[in-house]
Amino acid sequence: MIRRESAIVTDPVTLSEPQPTRLVRIEAFALDPAFAEAFEGAVGAPLPAVGRVTDAPAGPVIWAEPRAVLASGDAAALSAALSGVAAVSDVSGAWRRIDLTGPGWRERLMIDGLFDAESPGFAPGCVAATLLRHAPVMLCPTGRDGVLICVAPSFAADLRAALAR
Repeated sequence: MIRRESAIVTDPVTLSEPQPTRLVRIEAFALDPAFAEAFEGAVGAPLPAVGRVTDAPAGPVIWAEPRAVLASGDAAALSAALSGVAAVSDVSGAWRRIDLTGPGWRERLMIDGLFDAESPGFAPGCVAATLLRHAPVMLCPTGRDGVLICVAPSFAADLRAALAR
């Protein structure tokens, strides 16, 4: 029996299993027009604004830190294309992707999160680096009913299990 006000009820959500990513860290030598042009040519999308995420043909492009962007793609090809303007590192092994979809995704993140996922300003194009269930994550809304969660592989299974409860 559940006593009144002793349970948290949220709208339904669907969780993907943790998936590998193809994220590559691209650190610009200088944030200048030459880098922006080479980046767009290599990635197939313009640089996202600071603290934002955008989509490219290979997947998300996340402005993660000053002068550094995480882009989905082939590290060797991006390294060759950007060798004169940026340092490129394959960081795909450092991240797992969990997709949380459904009308209750915001409420689900609020249960154990340290971030106001219910803010209407947190919409597609935004990225938030925060903690969720004690795990460092990057959250990127993918639409009205979904969010991409990037998390370290060592936290991925436990985070998914916690979000599923």
